[in-house]
Amino acid sequence: FPSHDKRFCSDDRTEISKICISSFVQSVRNCALNVKGAYHFITIFVDDCTVELNEFLAELPKKYNQTNLVINLKQLDNKDGIRGSIEECYKWLMLNGKDLVYQVQDDYLFTPDCIESCIDMYFQMQNEVKTHAVISPYNDPNNWLTSYRNKVTPRVVIMGKKGYWIQYYDCSCSFLTSHNQFKQHWDLYELFFEKIQYRKNDDLENKSLNYMFTQRGVLGLIPVNSLAYHMQSELEKDPPYRDWERSEEHTSELQSL
Repeated sequence: FPSHDKRFCSDDRTEISKICISSFVQSVRNCALNVKGAYHFITIFVDDCTVELNEFLAELPKKYNQTNLVINLKQLDNKDGIRGSIEECYKWLMLNGKDLVYQVQDDYLFTPDCIESCIDMYFQMQNEVKTHAVISPYNDPNNWLTSYRNKVTPRVVIMGKKGYWIQYYDCSCSFLTSHNQFKQHWDLYELFFEKIQYRKNDDLENKSLNYMFTQRGVLGLIPVNSLAYHMQSELEKDPPYRDWERSEEHTSELQSL
């Protein structure tokens, strides 16, 4: 559900979407450039966008399509708000997904190396322990201030190529995993859709998607320092481990977009 709180980054929803979508596409492009044997397919579901955002989205395939990166735009058929958009996206992934799938919302700001780091961690776990992990680049700071605070919970800590990752049990609905894993737990996605439909927002993921971790033995991993940031209210604002607002890394990547 959209937050009723003021967003900490901007009041301009079109600006947020443009910058966040740009950061995601650029992060995928960086991965495509660095890993030549990988192929990336991005489908953007377009709903009731402003004219400015529609024009921006129409330019993305022209700017970014290349041999191993293809961007398509698809008009959203289900107009039932956030439930409709998430459900249609998930169903598209179910029918069209290949090796790895990732549902992304348009208010997450990605670091340039985020997608490559997430894919690296997924395959590290697949190669080392033969598991299909669920990978999220966003380490929600609110969890550590509330539900996780001062609670002794066993967690696996793993060293990745560029930093430490830690086990988590509370995902948002946006994460990367294998297509096989995605299909295996489809009943939990349907439960998630039902909770959105009937406005059962309390424990929305906690009593649906999170059952993958708490009841079905799936390994969920997040980076200790986030690789993506949720540009929502102050509750989602990441501690200043990285300067999301003035980062030269982000500025240089996005200036040309």
